Amino acid sequence: MSPMRRISVTLALVVLLASCTQSDGEGAETPDTTQTTQAVTDTTEPAEAAGRPLRVVGCEPAHPDVEIVCESIDLVHRHYVDEITDDTLARAAIQGLETLDGATAESELVCAAPAAAFQETCEIALEQADTNAEAAEAMVFGLAAYGLDPNSVYFDPDALELVEEEQSGEIQGIGALVSAEDSATEELCNIITDTCRMYIISTIEDTPAEAAGLQPDDVVVAVNGESIIDWTVDEVTATVRGPAGTDVVLTIERGEGVFEVTITRASFEVPVIRSEVVGDAGYVSLNTFTDNADELFEDAVRDLLDQDVDSLVVDLRNNPGGLLDTAIEVASVFLPDGDVVITESPESSTSYPVSGNPIVPEDMKVVVIVNGASASASEVVSAVLQERDRVTLVGENTFGKNTVQQRFALSNGGALKLTIARWLTPGGLDFGSVGVTPDVVRDIETGLPVEEVVQEALAASVTVAG
Repeated sequence: MSPMRRISVTLALVVLLASCTQSDGEGAETPDTTQTTQAVTDTTEPAEAAGRPLRVVGCEPAHPDVEIVCESIDLVHRHYVDEITDDTLARAAIQGLETLDGATAESELVCAAPAAAFQETCEIALEQADTNAEAAEAMVFGLAAYGLDPNSVYFDPDALELVEEEQSGEIQGIGALVSAEDSATEELCNIITDTCRMYIISTIEDTPAEAAGLQPDDVVVAVNGESIIDWTVDEVTATVRGPAGTDVVLTIERGEGVFEVTITRASFEVPVIRSEVVGDAGYVSLNTFTDNADELFEDAVRDLLDQDVDSLVVDLRNNPGGLLDTAIEVASVFLPDGDVVITESPESSTSYPVSGNPIVPEDMKVVVIVNGASASASEVVSAVLQERDRVTLVGENTFGKNTVQQRFALSNGGALKLTIARWLTPGGLDFGSVGVTPDVVRDIETGLPVEEVVQEALAASVTVAG
């Protein structure tokens, strides 16, 4: 697959890790300069507000300092899953500008207005931003955070480096998976508020977070003694991350209690696959759908089959998802034909077929385990295998994320991740919000020894078979 079009169906889970540059090119696309909105012509004489000059510019051509605004608006209009008006985007950009501390500079501010609706936005930028680039970034941040769905987000160059680091697998930090969810709407969110809270989803084995005793459903309320209210998810994770050997202090709310924990960051690799033989069964745990996870998964399954196991237990608990192509290849390990998933956007419907090279015998018993943190690509695989009666699905309802994201490169070195489609099973079922319902509902706790996990999963499958 071309590195220019890697598609992600990832849940907004973030690993609290630290930086190591490695670009994977996910979803990168060089945007063109054709605007779908009415361009604003450069003002011939700068306007002034509070004694400071303002120059509002259009996008044909775009001013280099503010080009990312033009690029982002164009990308939203061309690729976002839902139609969004310029008025909505302009209001959202204002909200982004209002997160700034206020302008102290007196020099001219150049502000991009891809459409007439952005004139007011530029007037707010004059009051809030010191530089052209600061205004442009705040506007792009705002239109993504406040104008689009929670899975669409602007990554500045530093945040993009952290995202790419997560996908490289070689990282430093504390090793906790977190998700920001709004308790009022039960939806994902990007800005921490009294209702949008950052929850610990799980900890990675043998990491500082596990050693510190962080638990699922713990709420992070402060970092290094500072409340994270009004912080973005990226700001929280960037602050928690840091070089191995350094400390970070988290304030954690657990139940009705609040406590501080000091965690020393460390270097480690995010495990993708774990497999072993348990009795006559093969066990394989897939923790994320990275770009090489399908190859690792297939190798692990082949190794188990070579050891003459008579059944397979596939563990997708706490797997937040990843690349759609990887999900298709993982499903193809079990399915000889047909489609894995169908994505639907306003312009088209696209079917993604299996690769046609299954390795698991059709008569082999397969049990897949999921829970409420199994999301996105995990749900794609679980749903199609269940729909085809290829597996027995055991556990809890999955997360319920049915959207597909693609990341687009911006000229400042950052990126805009947009929701470009929603997905359905080949049979037309939409699991958005409710998640995939297992054949056998059973809480198989994380942290149990593998032997107990396999035993519970196989026992549950016998129950449904009976």
